[in-house]
Amino acid sequence: TTQYDGYSWYHALQVRTERRFASGWTVTANYLWSKNMEAISRLNGPHSPLEYVVSDQDRPHRVVVSAIWELPFGKGKSYLSDMPAVADKFFGGWQVQGIYTAQSGQAIGFGNALFIGDIHDITLPKSERKPERWFNTDAGFERASNRQLGNNYRLMPSRFNDVRTDGINSFDLSALKNTRIGERFNVQFRGEFLNAFNHTLFATPNTTPTSSAFGQVTAQRGYPRRIQLGLKFLF
Repeated sequence: TTQYDGYSWYHALQVRTERRFASGWTVTANYLWSKNMEAISRLNGPHSPLEYVVSDQDRPHRVVVSAIWELPFGKGKSYLSDMPAVADKFFGGWQVQGIYTAQSGQAIGFGNALFIGDIHDITLPKSERKPERWFNTDAGFERASNRQLGNNYRLMPSRFNDVRTDGINSFDLSALKNTRIGERFNVQFRGEFLNAFNHTLFATPNTTPTSSAFGQVTAQRGYPRRIQLGLKFLF
């Protein structure tokens, strides 16, 4: 048989503001505040109730800001509009663009772990969080291998809303130069800098209490700074 049981629900507030392109520049900002919950699995076999838990797709906050600015230099612009034609080929026609993205990390869980304590003590303040200790490993986890249970009724939830992986915090920048050649031709140079400030996006920390690497981040899931250069001839 094919069985469809379980469901999920999602609520969000979305805010968008835009400064339309005028005077050579434009800015668009988007903010999303959301909650994604699910009840699609059972902690203790098919006869136990569905578990109400935060979804692994939940990202409470997301911010995206993009901007374009045509530099006001060169022929027809506010500054240096009377520069010689040769100089205008170098200093005119520039445009810079940028996109900033920030997003909350994914909620993580600890499997069928033994825990005695206050679950709110697991989360560390951002000032104390680091790859060597992403959360409070001393909050109450039983870490001894010989004390783990072979069979038990599970109460530990699948995920914790306030214990999350690293979130996105990235700038993508680009610079573009248009150079007119007569009335028909245009040479366009573009330089793109993805993750321009080379911000590391850490992977999920180790969540196995019996592991010697418990609470540590040993990898990254983003990409380092990428630089792409391109040249186009338009006619």
